[in-house]
Amino acid sequence: MQKKPTNNSFLYFFGSVALIVTAIVATTILNRTSNTASTQDVRARASVTSLMRLTAIIQSVDESSQVVTVNGLEFTGSAPESLASLTKNTAGLWEVSVSGNVNLATLGSGSRVELQVNPSSFNIVERTLSAAAITLIK
Repeated sequence: MQKKPTNNSFLYFFGSVALIVTAIVATTILNRTSNTASTQDVRARASVTSLMRLTAIIQSVDESSQVVTVNGLEFTGSAPESLASLTKNTAGLWEVSVSGNVNLATLGSGSRVELQVNPSSFNIVERTLSAAAITLIK
């Protein structure tokens, strides 16, 4: 006697549905985990940006408001090539707000200085920037 073949289509159907549900759950968990990590990485990378180095000539110094007005702003050091096109836009007077322990009394009109600037404070439209350090070039 021959055995009648059994129909296993329900077993395959439920097995496939179980695999699909498992894949969706695993993908959801991985996406939530990777999104949290990437958000923290972006914040960490943004906080460790390197300072840009610029040279300029001092026009005036206002010690009371911690602002130095400079002219002839130029990128120095290892400025990215993308900033090379900005050099034509840096002509004219710039207001540099000074942060940190910079002694403005040592800076005089006509002195050539090097500025260390945080890239996020560089505003080419308003011609303002914030310097973390200013050193005289001799």
